[in-house]
Amino acid sequence: MNDRAAIAGAIGGLVLAVALASKAEATPGVIQLTDLTITPAEVFTGETVTITVVAINTGEAVGTKVIILKENDMAIEEKTVTLEPGESTTVTFQIVPAVADIYNVSVDGLSGSFVAYEPGAPDIKVEDLTITPVDPYVGETVSISVTATNYGSVAGSKTITCEVT
Repeated sequence: MNDRAAIAGAIGGLVLAVALASKAEATPGVIQLTDLTITPAEVFTGETVTITVVAINTGEAVGTKVIILKENDMAIEEKTVTLEPGESTTVTFQIVPAVADIYNVSVDGLSGSFVAYEPGAPDIKVEDLTITPVDPYVGETVSISVTATNYGSVAGSKTITCEVT
């Protein structure tokens, strides 16, 4: 806004006129948040989830903002950013869920969710036993094979022992 004021008067026969103008004030720093991302959207408990937002100063002066991450409507972490006019930055938070659940997160009105599952267990089955030849002679070489398949949801190992009696 540009305010002007004029003062006019006479002093000892001289006419005096003064115009005063105030300079327009710069728009204060206005930091807006956009582009909430949650990566990955599904994890096992104990794994890290990264939440990011982009902060940009849309004002005409330096701006500072406290950015608060909420999980299920409770503030869990905050970060302060200070940006020059037109400057932007990515603000990153990390969560490591300890319990299997759906987590609703928000940052300054931007919201999203991720799911944490309990890790599964390996489920290794030994199948398809093959013995060749079926009726061996004494001293003849015998081949024994099996197929081991993991039907579980996580990697694992199993010791397979062959005992000949």
